[in-house]
Amino acid sequence: MEGGGSNTTTPTTGRIASELEALQKEHEEKKMKIEELKKQIELTKHRLEKKKKDATEEQVGSFKTLSKKYSTLREEYNAMLAEKLRESK
Repeated sequence: MEGGGSNTTTPTTGRIASELEALQKEHEEKKMKIEELKKQIELTKHRLEKKKKDATEEQVGSFKTLSKKYSTLREEYNAMLAEKLRESK
């Protein structure tokens, strides 16, 4: 009986070993996929930070340009208003 019992455990052990191999392979594949996704996340973060920085610099430049234009127009307006006041006196 003992001999018969050991014969039935060998196929079970073989099956368990193949299942274990399959699970280890699946685990490795998932680990690799996770690492790839982590890399993609980091690359995306860097791209977004660069875009944000570029956009901020562009906005600052636009703001400075608009501020200069506003100052010029304000000075012109004040000059015309002063001239108009002088004429009306």
